[in-house]
Order: sequence, then structure tokens, then C-alpha cells
Amino acid sequence: MKLVHHDSFDDRQQALTAALIEAIARELKKVDAPEELVEQLTGSIAFAVTALIDDSASEDFAGGTLSPMLTFQVGEEELAYAGGNTWMHEYVARLLPSVLQKLNGASSA
Repeated sequence: MKLVHHDSFDDRQQALTAALIEAIARELKKVDAPEELVEQLTGSIAFAVTALIDDSASEDFAGGTLSPMLTFQVGEEELAYAGGNTWMHEYVARLLPSVLQKLNGASSA
């Protein structure tokens, strides 16, 4: 596989962030909790998970740190790469309302 810069990288990381938010919210909605608590927990969990993926929250590992580098497959032998750490955690607050609105609309339909 070859690492490449790709114009769709940011769109892909935003889509992944939205998918993570939705997955977290769907799981939290399975418990009998007030909607405000589900929304608050969804945002804080999504931020924590994306910060780990972005390597914004360093974690120790075997005498060093974990340093994930997110890629997306964009061709048979190509992986889109940001050129460094990603910034998905910065999208959580912006994407959260629309993802929750979409999810709430789907569950009430």
C-alpha cells in the first residue's frame, strides 16, 4: 500500500466522526436515560475517542506512546493520509447537533 495525499481526506474524517457519534448515541439510547444526558454523554465520549485516534490524548505504551495515524483506502493500493495527526475531535461539537437531529428524526418516524 502506498500513502497518498487525497482531496477527500477531510470529508472522510468528518464522515467517520459523524458515524462514531451516531454509533455512540444509538448505544446510549438503548438505556432509559434522559435525552439531555444521552446527548451530553454522546458528545463527551465521541470527543474522547476521536482525541485518542487523533493522537491528541497521548497514551503510554511499552515505554513510549501510542501514536495512531489514520488512513482511508482510496484505491486498490492507496491509502489517503493527512500527512500527520488528524483533527476529528475538532469536528465533534459541530457535527453533534445534526447527527443527533438526524438520529432523533429517524427514531420518531
